[in-house]
Amino acid sequence: MTFGQKIKNRRKELGYTQFELAELVHATQPYISRLERGWFNPSMQMIVKISTVLNISVDYLLFDNGKVEQKNNFLVDFKIR
Repeated sequence: MTFGQKIKNRRKELGYTQFELAELVHATQPYISRLERGWFNPSMQMIVKISTVLNISVDYLLFDNGKVEQKNNFLVDFKIR
């Protein structure tokens, strides 16, 4: 599964629209759409924001380990500025 597919699947699992996810990570809906389609790779800062909002590990987003891993409490409590 690609990075974009992982974001899209998790976003849908949580019931977010592309627009809602974009607002939560301080991006635009077209940006999220392009990410999900695999048109480009995001910055590491954006990867961390997305993983925090979607409550999944950065490892899951970047590597193919076959399952969604819930983040530990430390990462869930991480605040993005």
